[in-house]
Amino acid sequence: MRKTFFTKYLVRLMLPLLVPLFLLGSFAILISQNYMKKEINTSNERMMEQAKNSVESIFQVSDPIYYTLNLNSRLISSLKLIMRSPNLQPVDSDNFVTFMNMLNPPANIKPVVHSIYIYLNNDGGKFLASNEGLTSLDTYYDTSWYYFLERIPKDVNVFVENRMVRRFENQDTSLVTVFRKFSSPGSSKPEGYIIMNLKTEGLANMLRELLYFPHQSLFLLQQDGHKVARSDREAASDEWITVKELLDSPQRFEVAAADNSYMVSSQRSENYGITYVSATPKSYFYQLPIRLVYLTVVLLTISFVLALLLVYYLSKRNYNSLLTIVRTIENGEKGLPVPELPGRVTDEYSYILQRTVKRFIEQRYLQVQLSEKKYKLKAMEMMALQSNINPHFLANTLRTVFWKSMDLTGGHNEVSGMIDHLSEVVQYSISDSDKTVTLKEEIYHTNHYIQILNVRYRGKFHFSWEFEESLTASRVMKLLFQPIIENAIYHGIKESNRFGYIKVRLRRKGDMLHIAIIDTGIGMRKERLQQVRKGLHREETGGHIGIYNTYKRLQLNHGDIFSFAIFSKYGWGTVIRMEFPILTEGTEAEVFEQTI
Repeated sequence: MRKTFFTKYLVRLMLPLLVPLFLLGSFAILISQNYMKKEINTSNERMMEQAKNSVESIFQVSDPIYYTLNLNSRLISSLKLIMRSPNLQPVDSDNFVTFMNMLNPPANIKPVVHSIYIYLNNDGGKFLASNEGLTSLDTYYDTSWYYFLERIPKDVNVFVENRMVRRFENQDTSLVTVFRKFSSPGSSKPEGYIIMNLKTEGLANMLRELLYFPHQSLFLLQQDGHKVARSDREAASDEWITVKELLDSPQRFEVAAADNSYMVSSQRSENYGITYVSATPKSYFYQLPIRLVYLTVVLLTISFVLALLLVYYLSKRNYNSLLTIVRTIENGEKGLPVPELPGRVTDEYSYILQRTVKRFIEQRYLQVQLSEKKYKLKAMEMMALQSNINPHFLANTLRTVFWKSMDLTGGHNEVSGMIDHLSEVVQYSISDSDKTVTLKEEIYHTNHYIQILNVRYRGKFHFSWEFEESLTASRVMKLLFQPIIENAIYHGIKESNRFGYIKVRLRRKGDMLHIAIIDTGIGMRKERLQQVRKGLHREETGGHIGIYNTYKRLQLNHGDIFSFAIFSKYGWGTVIRMEFPILTEGTEAEVFEQTI
């Protein structure tokens, strides 16, 4: 039986726990792998475009020189005279200055530019060099570029090559040299070269700043596959990439190397004959999925171990609980002592055990509890009845006092009138206080209250109503106007020490009833007005109990389908505006259901 318990709980716990975890891990691995591949491809394309724009913006430094020479045959003729004459003639000095003004600024402003030369075929091997002027192959330290001219194909106008230059002892400088042919206007035969030397390390730094991922490489390939610049400093660990593969393959492809596999992206520059290549280790694509695999395996292992321990604990506990229940039932039927009850209900077995024991040994105690509850309920009913008797007793007493005053004075008088009005107000307030009444009833009983106030504050205020007769059939909650009118007199008219006016204006706008209660009392200062407004939401009366009471009852009756606003100006008066749905006999229950 214990083995059956263990197997049953193991299956019930393992399947809901491990299957979702396994599926979640698998989906997370697939989704993350596809996302990473897509994200890397997108980033590579963006990086290749940035690399192309950045590098070619440097190559374009020589564009002004190139177009100036190509469009001005006079300058080319002057350049020929400068290089072929043994000495610089005065007539050519202006043109010489022009050439140097074209060469020096880009060479000095752009940090990545090392130098710029202009060369025309001449017997003396002369050429113009930035920051140097007119020099020759015999005297200048940098002459290796000259020997690359023979390697430039005839049909190629722009050629890029990298080389080493040594100006001082043990100080070699790696350069990327861009050779550009130029010719006279209307001529197709090249007459000279613009040689722009770029610092290899500067280009490498520029490429490194564009990299998105660790261990990624970005480099530039010449037409023959030779690498002219690269982002990393290591030796050729990427010799497996050839121009043929780049030209014959799509823009993105996979290449296997000795040490790793790479995802390669390439982009061709037709203007300069250079191919931009990005190589990202394929292992980077799988870093996140591999971590997710490890995490999933760890979680599965931990979950399995915890499940085994939990299943063992649950099966042992539940088996012992079942044995206790069976023994309790048997002992109860035989009249023998039952086992001790568990201290608290922790599972269904302890619940069953408690219920079983109570059935046999606590019937009499439950009967006593039931009798005690009935007694308490009866006492609460008596208290509620007593609290209901007191208001009725007050109303009946007022009616008796009214008739007694009539007997003593021999007829109707001011005192009997006040008692009569007060009796009506009290009777109205205690009769079915949780029900709504018609607006006509509310106005009628409010007038009783106004008559009492007229006696108390004789000559202090004038009260008026403004409403359409068609509104009187609408239903509102009881005692809607009385608390606010009392507040207007007590806090407004009474404090102003002048004759005041109170008007209640009722209007219908669509399905809503708009009520404005206006008084010309003393009003409230701005600080006090803010305090009263905030008190409505913080359940603080702030002395204005009537306003707070009306606001809370509107909230209980209409939920969020109402508005309540207070406007006041010190020395002028106060306006209370209320708005809520117009209720009729048929819609009252529907609105109540919406509010709850």
